Amino acid sequence: MLALAAGTAADSSYTTAVIGLVGALIGGLIAGVVSMQVARKTREAAERAWIRDNRRAIYDRFLSRAQRLLIACEAAHGSATERPEVGIDAAHAEFFEAYGVIQTVADKDLVDAARTYAYMLWDLRASLDYQSVIGPENFSTVAQMIRLARHDTIDAMRAELGLTGSARPEENYNPFVGTVLEREYAQGERPRPESVA
Repeated sequence: MLALAAGTAADSSYTTAVIGLVGALIGGLIAGVVSMQVARKTREAAERAWIRDNRRAIYDRFLSRAQRLLIACEAAHGSATERPEVGIDAAHAEFFEAYGVIQTVADKDLVDAARTYAYMLWDLRASLDYQSVIGPENFSTVAQMIRLARHDTIDAMRAELGLTGSARPEENYNPFVGTVLEREYAQGERPRPESVA
């Protein structure tokens, strides 16, 4: 009987040890799975932040180079002397390099808006050599339409970056609202310089 009691006590000790070991293994497995999930989510969040930050830099480069090309075209169009061809050619090349990058990192809505913007800029540049599809007589109209296309592109960029609202100015935007010059500006109706929008 004593031997039976000793065997039962030993079995009970083994059972307790096995249960403890299984519990430790299950606990370790759960902790490992949770740690892997947390690490994966942290890595994914870091990747999204890296992509977002790089997109911002790419978008900055695209918009800056587009504006540089627009200004170079307007300067050449308004110049009575020989065109500064090198400046326009460099601005054109740099802009289309940035445009190619936009196509690789942006969502479709932004690519579509950037494409409209790019093709309008291409036509404006081509109008300087009388090779425009629209024609050089429409230079000023195309330049104004480029400004609208820029705002569409900026709004698509803002949406992609998770920003709300439009950056497009209102139709009769008055920068002097709330100042002593508000009424004078509203009555002035001076044409806006072509390089500002």
